Amino acid sequence: MNLGHAFLLLFALAKSADCQNGETAPGLRGLATTRSKNTFTVGSYNENLGECRGAVCGLWGDPHIISCDGLTYDCNAKGLFTLMKNSLYNIQGHFVEVSGPEMRKVLGWKNYPSASYTNDLMIQNVQETSDVPIMQFSFPNFHLEEKEVPSERGCYANFIYDRYMQGQASQEVDCIESCRKYCESVTGCVKFSYSYSHGCKLADKNAKLKIKPKKWSRTVAGYVDRCGHEQKYEDLMKGTERKKARLIGNGSDNKEGKKRKGPKCPFLYYEGGELKDIHDLKNNGYLYGKAGDKNFARLDGHNKIKIQHTTEAGSLSEIMLEVGGEGPGQPFSCHWNIFVCLPANEKVDFRKGLSLGLFGSPDGNKYNDWMDSTGRSLGKPTGVKSKPAYDYCTKNWCVEQKDSLMTYPEYSGYDEVKCLYEEYVDFVLEEADCIIPKFKIKGACEDKPAPLIHGCQMDCCEGGCYEISDKIQEIQNITHLSDKEEEEMIYDVNKEAPLCSGDSYEKTGETACPSSSGSVVKSIHQTANISDGESIVYGITFADAQDDDHGREVSFRVNNPFQTKADTYVRYKKKVGLFANDPACESMADLVPGCDQEAEEITVGCIENPGVEPFAIVDIYFASTDSFVVENADSGTEIEKCCKAPEYSGVGIIKYTFKIQCSCPGGATSD
Repeated sequence: MNLGHAFLLLFALAKSADCQNGETAPGLRGLATTRSKNTFTVGSYNENLGECRGAVCGLWGDPHIISCDGLTYDCNAKGLFTLMKNSLYNIQGHFVEVSGPEMRKVLGWKNYPSASYTNDLMIQNVQETSDVPIMQFSFPNFHLEEKEVPSERGCYANFIYDRYMQGQASQEVDCIESCRKYCESVTGCVKFSYSYSHGCKLADKNAKLKIKPKKWSRTVAGYVDRCGHEQKYEDLMKGTERKKARLIGNGSDNKEGKKRKGPKCPFLYYEGGELKDIHDLKNNGYLYGKAGDKNFARLDGHNKIKIQHTTEAGSLSEIMLEVGGEGPGQPFSCHWNIFVCLPANEKVDFRKGLSLGLFGSPDGNKYNDWMDSTGRSLGKPTGVKSKPAYDYCTKNWCVEQKDSLMTYPEYSGYDEVKCLYEEYVDFVLEEADCIIPKFKIKGACEDKPAPLIHGCQMDCCEGGCYEISDKIQEIQNITHLSDKEEEEMIYDVNKEAPLCSGDSYEKTGETACPSSSGSVVKSIHQTANISDGESIVYGITFADAQDDDHGREVSFRVNNPFQTKADTYVRYKKKVGLFANDPACESMADLVPGCDQEAEEITVGCIENPGVEPFAIVDIYFASTDSFVVENADSGTEIEKCCKAPEYSGVGIIKYTFKIQCSCPGGATSD
């Protein structure tokens, strides 16, 4: 039985499945988890996790790893792996495939990177005097007989309706069940469609199905009496495990700072190989030990488990488990995140002793964190977001059967959890089949620290965008990870295609569409001439309607064509929904002349009328003391009030109005 199915029918456990229900490093990596304000300093023992002060390492998501020395890399493999093995702990993790192979078949994913996340964690205190039993935290096993996504049973996948109810605006909801309930509350609603961008639209009996546009979010549609009913999920798990599971919250309860009660996740707790009945354990109750004990494990808050151990030397070590994901049955479902703190009082022993596993060697040097199973360094890590990282995980840290700490769930064994050696498929966002549109993924991840952008995009692609900010919102001051050329190899910082080549500009009106001899940019009004050979608009890219709530757009950057700096204002219409546009203005103070790879990108909503190629109108104002601007300015030219420009004195103002086509001739894109 494939444990990758573990999440696909968990809604049966949630009684109310409605989703509403010398050591100082140069910077911080502040890997905060939900509702936690811990900050971790790279490569030191000055980090804090709960009550432990020491070196912190961990993993989250699918899975993204930060070693105790601050190395970040991905381990998108499936199987049983050694996370940490030293004088204090032997910790193993079982990684399963995100969504499972059945869901991939349903979604139509073919040659797609195989993301994974943590379904089971085994923690052993290996000190000679320790009598603490092996603790295991698992999500239940289910056997999926019908090859469909549980949360979409009774629905039509990747369909929408040709018409929707008048007077009923699209609503933002958390899941299919909420959309169905919304439809039930509106007279005349017979059908509905739901998108993974959390949009819900209502339809009457006359609406007909049609295939959704390719670039939109994944959608489901169906009749209100058939689609989105939690009672239609069948619990196919055999045996008695389900009755002993305890429901716990997950990462969706705190999406981007908003309190959202998502469907809870059932987890199983094994102690010394014995499955414990914890179904009625109270909030903040103890799984092991009791208040005041030197060693204990207890529930902590809405989605965490706190584990503390007192070492033989009297130091305090702490482990935090956190439940992430969007809830049972969702594509990015319930999984574990884990963070481990090795106490600073014993840093000399940890640095001298042998420490193995995916969490590396806690000696302050991230460059030796990749090692073989004997502890021999494999040299400076490379390809930490690609095949070398996958090979490193599977070739060195797969757990053999004789070394396994895992108590296997009913009707399974080692063969179901051992490593699967599969052909590696790299994750490239532009080539991936994602649940939500790529422009939303880019928007969600573009402001994240460089070492974590790739992992953010992977999680978002699988449906885990809402969890990202909870994990890395407090990462700051990490320029030491990306401001040195040699660091880029470690963190695989992706570079955009250059927009500047010497004094020339890429993707101007004349070059954005290589197959066309004309320009997609036309000046329709100007208060002064444009210097010959100068391009004010460059870096042009086009985007079709990218979702059911986001219409066609064109993006570009602005060049200051004069000899000195200029305050620059761009007045345009911002896309709202599929066809509506709202006025907006961007201001760029002291814009320097010339092409700038890092220049701010302006994204403008397109005007779409029947029989006319879509286009956008933009006004660009330059306010400058440049001699050309002052001499050629029209005294009657004023910057649009919505731009909130200051009162200028002794400054010339020039205005250009451009009409920019929103596609290449014939509808092709610039890409």
